Amino acid sequence: MIYSQRLKYTILVADLTWITLACVIAPLMRFLGRTPPEAVQPLYFYLGSISSALLVWTILFFKQNLDGFSRGWDLPAICSKAIIASIYLMISMLALGFMLKIDYSRFAIVILGALIPFGLITVRICAWWGVKSWSRLGDPRRVVILGSGRVAKELANKIARHPELMIEVVGFLYPSEQSSPVAASSGSREAGNVSVKSLSVLQLLQQKGVKELILAEQLPSGSEIEKLVTSCHRAGMRVHLVPQWYELYLSKARLTEIDEVPMVTVESRRISEDALRLKRVVDLCVGMVLLIPGSILIGLIAVPMYLAKKEPFKKVRRCGMQAKEFWMYRFNIDRWAPDLVGYDKFLARFSLTELPQLLNVIRGDMSLVGPRPESPDRVKHYSLWQQQRLTVKPGVTGLAQVYGLREEHSSEEKAHFDLQYIYDWSLFSDLSIVLQTAWTLAFRLIDRSRDHLPIQTPPIPQPKFTNVREAVHVDRS
Repeated sequence: MIYSQRLKYTILVADLTWITLACVIAPLMRFLGRTPPEAVQPLYFYLGSISSALLVWTILFFKQNLDGFSRGWDLPAICSKAIIASIYLMISMLALGFMLKIDYSRFAIVILGALIPFGLITVRICAWWGVKSWSRLGDPRRVVILGSGRVAKELANKIARHPELMIEVVGFLYPSEQSSPVAASSGSREAGNVSVKSLSVLQLLQQKGVKELILAEQLPSGSEIEKLVTSCHRAGMRVHLVPQWYELYLSKARLTEIDEVPMVTVESRRISEDALRLKRVVDLCVGMVLLIPGSILIGLIAVPMYLAKKEPFKKVRRCGMQAKEFWMYRFNIDRWAPDLVGYDKFLARFSLTELPQLLNVIRGDMSLVGPRPESPDRVKHYSLWQQQRLTVKPGVTGLAQVYGLREEHSSEEKAHFDLQYIYDWSLFSDLSIVLQTAWTLAFRLIDRSRDHLPIQTPPIPQPKFTNVREAVHVDRS
C-alpha cells in the first residue's frame, strides 16, 4: 500500500507539471513563427488561472480517483475519465477567466483542450509501463489464495488488475472435494492440479517461495485449517482474511476493535434524493437532445425492418426502481440468436437494437446510465444484497455493460459492478460510463473478426502451480 500511495502522488505531481506546461505552451503556440504584438498579455497575467487549475485538478484527482490504478488498470476507463476530467478543468478555467476578464484566445483554448487530456493519458500509460517493468525486475509478493469459489476467483481477477501492488498469485488452495477456480473457468477440472496431503502443504508453499496466504472464503472450521494458518505464521508468512459476507460492505468498510477483538464496521451508502433529482434532470435534458438525431436513426432502422418483419419494435416486461414493472422498448431482433445475418447482425453488433429505450428515458422508466433492467422472473429470485440494484432507475448502459457483462450473465456477477456504481455515483461517473460505452462500440467497429467485443475483466492469472488439494481428516488418517 505504501508503494501504491507513492505511485498516486507521483502521478499527481506529473499531472500538475503537465497542466502547468500546457497552460504556458497553448498561448505561445498562436504566435508560432511570428513575433507577438506588444498588446499581448504577459504570461504572469495567467498565473491566477494556472494556480486555480492546479487546485481544481488536485480536488478532482482525489475525489474521482484519477490516478488510473485505484479501481484497477483499464485503459478505456482511464481515457474516458481523463477526457471528462479535462472538460471539467477547462470549464472551471473558462469560468474563472470570465470573472477575471482574462482574454483567452480561441486557438489557445482549442490547443489547451487537446494538450491536457493527451498528457494525462500519456502520464498514466508511462506509469503503467514503469510498474510493469519494475515488477519484472523486482521481487513481487508471491501469494496463495485459500479457496476455490466465486470470491477466490474475483480476488484473483482484482489482483490481476492492480499491477502496482506487486502481487503474484502463485496458486489456489482448496479441499479435495472442491473444484479449481481456474479449471472451472477453462473447462478442465484437472489442468495443472497438484494433490498433496495437509502435512505437506507448508513444505510445498516454501518450495514455491510463497510469502503470503489469503483466506478468501469462509471455510469449514477444524484443526486442519487452524494448523495450516499457525504453521504459516511460524514460517514467517503473512496471513490475510477476507471477511465473511464481504458483499454487504463491498464499497466501504472500516476496521475497528474492542479490547483486541477485531470488528468490521458496515457503512450504508446510497444515492441521496437530491442526487436522484439531479440525475433525472440530466437524463431529461440529454435524452431530449439525443432524441432528435435518435428519432431519425430509429426511423431509418425501422422502415426496412417493417418491410421485412411487419413488426419493427417489441416490448418486454422489466423491473425498474423499487421493482416497479414497466414495458421496455427495443427493435424486434434477438441479439443472441446464433443465425443472425446481414442487417440484423449489424444492428445487434453495435447494440442499436436498444435505441428505442430513449423513449423509456424520456418517460422516466429508465436512466441513461444505471444497472440494466431485468425481467420480473429474475428479480423475484434476488437476494437481499442484489435487491440494492433496485434503489436507482435502470439504465440504457451501465458499469457492468462496459466491462462486458450482458443479459446472459448472472445477476450476481452484474450486481458487483452495479452496486459499485451506486455507492460511488456522481455526475462525473455517469459521463465517464457514457464515454466508455462509445469506446466499446468503437472497438467493435475496429475488430470485425468478432460479433461482439465487450471490454472484459482480466482473466485469472495462470499460476505456476494451480492449486494444492488438502487431505480430509488428516489428523485421523
